[in-house]
Amino acid sequence: MNRIPQLPAAHPQNHLEALAKYCATMCEIQCCGLDACDFSPVHIASYCLSRNVRYPSRVATDIIEQAKTLKSNYGSNGASARGITIAEINERMTGRRVDILADTLMRQAAIAKSILETDQADKRDPVFVWQNGRGSGVLNED
Repeated sequence: MNRIPQLPAAHPQNHLEALAKYCATMCEIQCCGLDACDFSPVHIASYCLSRNVRYPSRVATDIIEQAKTLKSNYGSNGASARGITIAEINERMTGRRVDILADTLMRQAAIAKSILETDQADKRDPVFVWQNGRGSGVLNED
């Protein structure tokens, strides 16, 4: 019996670093570190869609879990309460700053997740804008 080869499981992505780079809207992250980032729910939702169009809520869940792990490892009450240095984004954070970042990411990613899970359908029939190859500003009521 021939077995179907299975692909290895995908390695989980470090979304926190990629998210920080994605949300660096005010300046270059290599210059200003996390101060360059806008972690608003809309930016996080956009990041999630850019990573997984089909299941963006899964990315938001991963972000929440990774933020919890960051806080439990490097936050002020974590295993290593000394903080962390992240050279890729030019940031040295104390344990307290890790707490603030992790709490912000968890809160904002939860809101982003609710944005992504909102049912967009409003039960209306579609309106056809193009008629005979040309745009029409009024609906044909024949």
